[in-house]
Parts: sequence; C-alpha cells; structure tokens
Amino acid sequence: MSPPKRAPESTSALRASLVDHARRLVGREGASALTMRALAAEAGCALGLPYKVFTDRNDLVVEICAAEFARLRGAYDELVARAGTATVGANLTWFAEILLGSPAVALTQEIFADETLATTIATRIHESGTDSETFETIFAGYLAAEKEVGRVDPRIDENAFAFVLAGAVHNLVVSGEAWRQPTPDQLEHQLTAIATAIAPHD
Repeated sequence: MSPPKRAPESTSALRASLVDHARRLVGREGASALTMRALAAEAGCALGLPYKVFTDRNDLVVEICAAEFARLRGAYDELVARAGTATVGANLTWFAEILLGSPAVALTQEIFADETLATTIATRIHESGTDSETFETIFAGYLAAEKEVGRVDPRIDENAFAFVLAGAVHNLVVSGEAWRQPTPDQLEHQLTAIATAIAPHD
C-alpha cells in the first residue's frame, strides 16, 4: 500500500519551516553551505524529507528569495513608519543592515550566474506582487516621509538622494565578496553623514 499523500496545508507548512531553517543556515555559514543534506541536519529531519517538498536545491533557493522579498517589503513599510523616530541615520542603517544581511543577498552571485534560476525567481516575485518597490523608490519614500516631519530639508530632492543611496546599496549587494563590505559601524557612519547633510540647516 502506498503511503497517504501529504495534505496541501501540511506541505505548505513544511516548506515554510524548511525555508526558515535554510535562511538561518545561509545567514550563518554562507550560500555555499546550503545543501539538501545540510538543510536536513539543520532542521533535524530525515535526509529525504526536503526532497519531498522541494524538487531540488534551485527550487529551495527560489522559495528563500520569495520569502525574503516579502520580508523586505514589510521592512520597507516599517522604515516609512519610523519617520520621526530615532534618527534618520539610524533608520537608514537599520534598513540597510536588514537588506545586506538577507540570505537572498548571500545567494546573489549564484543567482546571477544561472539565467534560468534568475528568471524563475524574478517571475515568482513578480507574480507575488512584492517587486513593486525598488531600492530607489524605497529610499525616496522614506526620505519624503522624513521631509514631512521636518527632519529632511524641504529643499532637498529626495529622489536624487535616493538614487545615490540605492546605487551604493545595490553595489554592496551585487559585489559580494569581491568588494570589501563595510563594518556595521562604518555603514552607520556613512549613512549618518548623509543624513546630516540633508537635515534642515538654518
């Protein structure tokens, strides 16, 4: 007798759980550490279990990226909500650290090297509706919110500064290990300097 089929709800929950374990694994040990065997060990499950819900490693990577884009979209909403709290530099640093620390960023190099994988991820994210915000529009939206509460000079063109911020962050995202990444203190220093430059001045 063949085993009973797994209920769709059960499969969905298992996929989500394994994606969470995979995200932690990549965040701790890097993209090269992500194998189905390592995932099973991380999740404390049988080696064959990941293969029951993921076709292969690429299928898993697609799920990780889709989950990360949804998480980052939520972080953008929170970034805008933070306008008027803490400092502009601290808020920009908070968002940049979430972005640069994302497992999806760690996987960027291999995604770009595989056109089929990159296309699949782009399609999946577009279908989910979580690709509507770019780095540039995210930073522009936040700076506009800070302008409304008086913490960014009203004469500042938020779109121009968003372009600069987005370019800097995008460079760090795609360069990977080929470019020396700033330490958290260095990142905060740079973003605070930008925030100071666009603050209201008498």
